Amino acid sequence: MRREQALAKACSLLREQGKEESIARFLLMYLLDEKPNKFINKYKEDLTKEIIDKYFLLINEHIKYNKPLSHLVGFDYFYDRKFKVTTAVLSPRMETEELVYKVVDYIRSNNLNNIKILDLCTGSGIIAITLKKELSDLNINVTASDISDEALHIAKNNALYHKENIQFIRSNIFENIYDNFDIIVSNPPYISYDYKENMTSDVLDYDPHLALFAEEDGMYFYREILENAVDYLTNNGLIFFEIGYDQKEKLEKLAHLNNYDVNIYKDINGRDRIAKLKNKIN
Repeated sequence: MRREQALAKACSLLREQGKEESIARFLLMYLLDEKPNKFINKYKEDLTKEIIDKYFLLINEHIKYNKPLSHLVGFDYFYDRKFKVTTAVLSPRMETEELVYKVVDYIRSNNLNNIKILDLCTGSGIIAITLKKELSDLNINVTASDISDEALHIAKNNALYHKENIQFIRSNIFENIYDNFDIIVSNPPYISYDYKENMTSDVLDYDPHLALFAEEDGMYFYREILENAVDYLTNNGLIFFEIGYDQKEKLEKLAHLNNYDVNIYKDINGRDRIAKLKNKIN
């Protein structure tokens, strides 16, 4: 069976069940581990029986269990790099790429070098590893922490795969952190438990709730970090957060209560998504 035939069949199966057909193309591309240009140029090539059998097994898993793409293949792409994911960590989101871009842009725009970065709630390690990769020409020391042993195991494997030296620490926020950092970056759990009933099964059944939900209407981790971060920031140190699209006013209130100047930036969809904060005392 040629690639184009397999795709046509998969699209038909998905369409019959009211599923999004685009997953057929992405799943086969991921399964073959090919970038889009290479994949498109090989549409008429034959697939091995092993690939065909695995492909339609995964298509049926998606149809039956609403299993998302990243968990069908066990990895996902972030900043065009491949990262292992399991149900112990969040699958990468485009919004988080914009967070990383904002941090990289700030570092380069201000000609920073010989700096230390802390990635809180690292999950699969995508932020920490990508910062090391994108700033490989600079002397950047990155520490990443998470409360989940399973998540740290995945993060360490991803760092090993990408050949990056990152210090990983099991820590509940700052509990086991004993250093000062020029930048603290975090994409913490920020979804309110009240919103849980509105979420789809492909998220609720496969992303860890530990990494999704937070108390205090989703603001718990922001509050904890802002109340304590001054003890872990260098002079002129900054914090970068990914935030929920509807959390701007709450984040600004928290920032002002804890003596931080705050700037909120919109994502590619025009939604409030990234916060940059500097403590007024430092």
